[in-house]
Amino acid sequence: MHKRNYLSSRVKPFKRMLESHAVLHHGTYKIIFRDEPLPPGEDKGIRLNIMEGELEMLPFIILIGLFSPLGGATFALVVAVHHFLWNQIHLEMHKPEDRVFGKWPIYKLLARHHLLHHRYPHRNFNVVFPFADFILGTNAKSKYSDHAEMYRLGLLKRGGEVQTPPVQSQKNEPVVAAVDAEKK
Repeated sequence: MHKRNYLSSRVKPFKRMLESHAVLHHGTYKIIFRDEPLPPGEDKGIRLNIMEGELEMLPFIILIGLFSPLGGATFALVVAVHHFLWNQIHLEMHKPEDRVFGKWPIYKLLARHHLLHHRYPHRNFNVVFPFADFILGTNAKSKYSDHAEMYRLGLLKRGGEVQTPPVQSQKNEPVVAAVDAEKK
């Protein structure tokens, strides 16, 4: 999904996926991680299509199902649940609408993990299951400037309280100065 490969060069759905994610999505959200909510239907680069996900995984579902019908059905369910969770979480990260889970610590952990993915596109691939990045060695190490942005967006606590994030991305010099003061 992040660079051209054999499938994205030859198979139309994979080419569309590469263009939608790597080009459109990363191009839009590399500098501004979150902005105004979108009207329904205009969130194409942010959402995953559950039916397409099932179709893309169909060979694996069938292969697993040959050995274990329950295993094949379970894998299909996991793909659907993953895509559903991704859609809810990923949309809140980039187009916040104050969903109920948006204040939960686990959501903030996932959002920080995903913010690093946008800063380091070949790291932190898993929005819903970030533990896989630790296992596969694709976890990004955050830097001081990353922490400043996380504070600015309200994804990290400072002094026991959470900052309320601005909707539009703005210069973060005051945040950097505040973080510098805390460092001393």
